[in-house]
Amino acid sequence: MKIRELMSTPAVVVPPFIAVRDVAKHMDYSGVGCVVVSDGQGVIGVVTDRDLALRVLARGSDGDTPVSRAMTTDPVTVRPDEDLDIAFDVLRRHPFRRLPVVDGGVVIGMVTVDDLLLRVHQVTTDLLRPVASAINEPQHPAGHLE
Repeated sequence: MKIRELMSTPAVVVPPFIAVRDVAKHMDYSGVGCVVVSDGQGVIGVVTDRDLALRVLARGSDGDTPVSRAMTTDPVTVRPDEDLDIAFDVLRRHPFRRLPVVDGGVVIGMVTVDDLLLRVHQVTTDLLRPVASAINEPQHPAGHLE
């Protein structure tokens, strides 16, 4: 399976000069916990709701702080046509939960740990369905005791 088949779209993308107050509003409106920061040339950072709490609020900064001061720079990204195993591997090796999906320098989606966990659950359910059916079937047809 390719990352394209599992990623969420669209990703929320903001410019580096936008105020963190407006980033929080974008997150709230879009129902996301992470936005990608782009300078128009490519991805330069990501900022999460946790970043806003720890890098802005906890340090006494205000809502006018530019997102570029709260973002994580040089984020790891994946491409849509890479195998899903790449996303599993990256997220296994790093302490973050979201990966921007970039195609030709343009952010086209996001793949998250939650997306991968749901996929694992679906695969596990599909694998166990025949086993569960066999367990639930009577071992001997009615009226044929041996």
